[in-house]
Amino acid sequence: MDLKYVNYEDIKHTIPKVLYKYRTWSNEYHKTILTENKVYLSSPRDFEDNLDCNVPEVFPSREELFSYFLSISKTKNIHYTPQQHQYFAKHWSVNSPLANPKQLEELVKEYNEKFNDVFGVLSTTANSNREEMWEKYADNHKGLCIGFDTDLLSSVVGGGVPCIYVDKLPIVDFIRDNNDEKIIKKIVYKESKWEFEEEYRLTKMWSTKVSNDVRNIKLPQNTIVEVILGKNMTDEHKKEIKEICSTHHPKAKLIER
Repeated sequence: MDLKYVNYEDIKHTIPKVLYKYRTWSNEYHKTILTENKVYLSSPRDFEDNLDCNVPEVFPSREELFSYFLSISKTKNIHYTPQQHQYFAKHWSVNSPLANPKQLEELVKEYNEKFNDVFGVLSTTANSNREEMWEKYADNHKGLCIGFDTDLLSSVVGGGVPCIYVDKLPIVDFIRDNNDEKIIKKIVYKESKWEFEEEYRLTKMWSTKVSNDVRNIKLPQNTIVEVILGKNMTDEHKKEIKEICSTHHPKAKLIER
C-alpha cells in the first residue's frame, strides 16, 4: 500500500471503542497498569523491531539540491532578484550538510536520537482473542489482556492511529514528502510480518528529553474496562488480580478464558 493512496483522515476515525494490551503477570513492571493505573509510553529505541519508527530515508543528489534550495529561496526570499536566487541555491547546494555525506550522517543520527528522547508510543491492539498475541506478549496464556476505554485513554496519551502493514516499507523522501507525510511514514508503517498484532498506536511528543517517570502516564478513573485472564494463568495469580480489580477497578469486566 502506498501512502498516496491512503486517506489517513478516514482511517484514523475507525478506532474501536476498546483497545487492548497483553501483559505478563510474572513481570512486576507489567503489574503497574492495574496496581497504579498507569501505562508506559516507550521510546522507539526500545522497540524489538529496529525498523519501527525508523523507515529508510533518501536524500537529494547535488542537482536536486540546487532545485530544492532554489525553490526555498523563491518562497522565503521573495524580494531577491533571479541572480540572487541562483546564488543562494548554488551556495547551499554545496555548503549545506545535505551535500556532505559525513555531516549528513551525523545530522540524521542526531535527529533520530532527539526523536527517540521526546517521542513516546503506547502499542495497543483491537483484538483480545488473538492466539499469537497471547503466546508472544502474555507469557503463553499465563498472563492477561487489559481493555481500555479508548476515549479516556486518548484523553491523556493522544489519539490512536492504526498501523499500516506493507511488504516493503515506504521511503521517506527528504525533498518530495511534506512534514505530515514524513511523520506518517515514520510512525505508522510496519512490515507485514507484524500484521498479526493489529496494532493501534497512541503517541505523545514532549518538547524535551523526558525521564521514565514522565513516560509513565496516569490514567483517568475507569479507563480500564476489561481484564481478561489467560487460560494458563495460575490460581494464585488469578486471585491476586481479582483482589486488585475489586479495589482499584471495580467497574472493569473480569473475564476468564
